[in-house]
Amino acid sequence: WASMAEMPLIIVNVQRGGPSTGLPTNVEQSDLFQAIYGGHGDSPRVVLAASTVEDCFYIALEAATIARKYSTPVFILSDTSLATRIEAFDEPKLAELMQDPKLDLTPRAGALKPYDLERITQHVPPGARMLDGKYPLVTGLEHDEMGHPTGSPKLHMAMTAKRRTKLQKLAEELPVPEIYGDAEGDTLLVGWGSTYGPIHDAVKKGRQAGQKLAAIHLRHIHPLPNGLEKIFAKFKRVVVVEMNDQGIYGFGQLATILRARYCEPKIQSMTKTDGLTFRIKEILEGLGDRYASNGSSSGERTRPRVLSSAPSPKTSSDTATGTHRAEAQISARAERAGDVTPTKPGAEASKASSGKVEHSKHPPSERAEDAAVAISGSGEANQK
Repeated sequence: WASMAEMPLIIVNVQRGGPSTGLPTNVEQSDLFQAIYGGHGDSPRVVLAASTVEDCFYIALEAATIARKYSTPVFILSDTSLATRIEAFDEPKLAELMQDPKLDLTPRAGALKPYDLERITQHVPPGARMLDGKYPLVTGLEHDEMGHPTGSPKLHMAMTAKRRTKLQKLAEELPVPEIYGDAEGDTLLVGWGSTYGPIHDAVKKGRQAGQKLAAIHLRHIHPLPNGLEKIFAKFKRVVVVEMNDQGIYGFGQLATILRARYCEPKIQSMTKTDGLTFRIKEILEGLGDRYASNGSSSGERTRPRVLSSAPSPKTSSDTATGTHRAEAQISARAERAGDVTPTKPGAEASKASSGKVEHSKHPPSERAEDAAVAISGSGEANQK
């Protein structure tokens, strides 16, 4: 309704492991598609993602500004890691930042068209008097420039384009994210949300070891800021690091969007869904052997790993063999797998962001292998 009526609206989504009740105290970034595309029909909206506790404060102010300026719904995506974390940051200058919207109830003269096709919709505050006696309507039905319901095919096409183009205008105003690390090189990490800390620490550690590594972090997810393709062109591969499933096509949710937007095959995906934040060594090991040796005492690659394409379908014989292996392995691993759910998600997530805490006595490679065996029935995940 808010998309059709073009009303300012802010929705905050603190993501957790899903679907349904899922992992109510664990972290995940699996609501991105829902935030961007969830809804009936073509219903454009803005999606922002906070990266730190401090950013949660400032992104709320930005969301309010965008919602009012463009008369559109704005989603703010946070997650359990941010919501349960405690961080200290400089006290904001509230006198400069806070807005006190005052209703302009000045009587309006002349015909007022809130849904004028030639400009971005700006509604008149309720209570303002129309001197000509013609008051605009606000409705969830398709409408003309005065807000009156209409079934005109031409008007529906024109209004659909109007609601779309205002987001394209917003994209022109959004800042291009800064590159952290090398301005060009081998690998560019792309993150969003609470992956900010471990990604930046992984870049720092990799560069200290002589790797040509960099990162950008996206706060504006939909629409994307213009100019990202120029950054991607400076690197041999682009790896999107996010906490959601690789999906049936082998890519995480943001990676799927970026590949669709830029048609760039070098955009790859690193995902995980264990309900825990990324650790530095997980990112470095996921990038490959030459990175793993910089962040871990072991040269073995552990999951999550970079996925450049969807996994190949298994044959019936592969599945049968894998199932036989799994039956023998699951019982042996069941006792030592244990419950790795953090008892204090806030403290655990905060420590995990620094890459200094083990969530289990077993390394992530073993935990990931257990999950792979249980889900796919294949023993291939246990091969080193």
